[in-house]
Amino acid sequence: MSLCAKFLTLGKFGVGIATVGSLLFVSDASATVMNTLLTGSSGTVTASLTNLFFNTDSAAIGGGNSDVAAGTTLAFGGCATGVLGSPGCLGLQEGITVNNNDLTLTAPSAANANTFLTFAAHPNLVFSISWPPGPGSANTNCATANSNGLSCSVFAGSPAILTYANGDTFIGFGVHGKASDTGVGGLATGSDYSGGFSVFFTPTLPNGTAPTPENIQLYFCPDFVSNGNACSAADFASGRTIMSSQSGTFTAASGVPEPATISMSLLGGLLVAAGSLRRKRS
Repeated sequence: MSLCAKFLTLGKFGVGIATVGSLLFVSDASATVMNTLLTGSSGTVTASLTNLFFNTDSAAIGGGNSDVAAGTTLAFGGCATGVLGSPGCLGLQEGITVNNNDLTLTAPSAANANTFLTFAAHPNLVFSISWPPGPGSANTNCATANSNGLSCSVFAGSPAILTYANGDTFIGFGVHGKASDTGVGGLATGSDYSGGFSVFFTPTLPNGTAPTPENIQLYFCPDFVSNGNACSAADFASGRTIMSSQSGTFTAASGVPEPATISMSLLGGLLVAAGSLRRKRS
């Protein structure tokens, strides 16, 4: 693994906003972070059975491994309108750094968890993450996810949900936490947010099979059936990967859905065309 790679660990072995009500006191207290942040218009990820790597995004202005996508309406201190490019607001393709280097198998450090999303041109805007992400699907028999809308997870404890879609697969997982426009110190009283990352995976898998949930499971865990419908230790150590573009949606609001709802609902709106590119941060 590159020392500079950004990644989320996937499960037990390792695992991806509109107007402000008032801006009169932003110098002394946090304004409300509201509405929706869209990310990943050009970002890519490399997924293994154990990790999801967010690769360096060469299009991210100011650097990062993701960027601000069109349609973002995030409003916060200094940005009353939520309109991209307006004074004080996020800019289109402004760089975002996901995961502050890494989140590991164990619960992340406060420094990592509290800087889950940071922004190249807005250092006081920060999103934290409540660990763990997910949850995933209770169904780990991906052979049953064989018609539109049916879902599974590759192994028990994985936060990633695979959903069949006309012979391809939506892959997504949910996150939730706090958003602050006064830095890490404002997270305790910041806005609640929910959302997640997703991939619409369409390329043929590296083993030449169609990208269905079942085939993705069998690509990562070829001994799944013979191993009692479970991935083996050798599968987790194999280093097999798939590569794709990714997107994210994160909404800060007064009423935030529970994590289980987040994981299922993100599949409907967080999808981008899949690619097959892997880039490592130098």
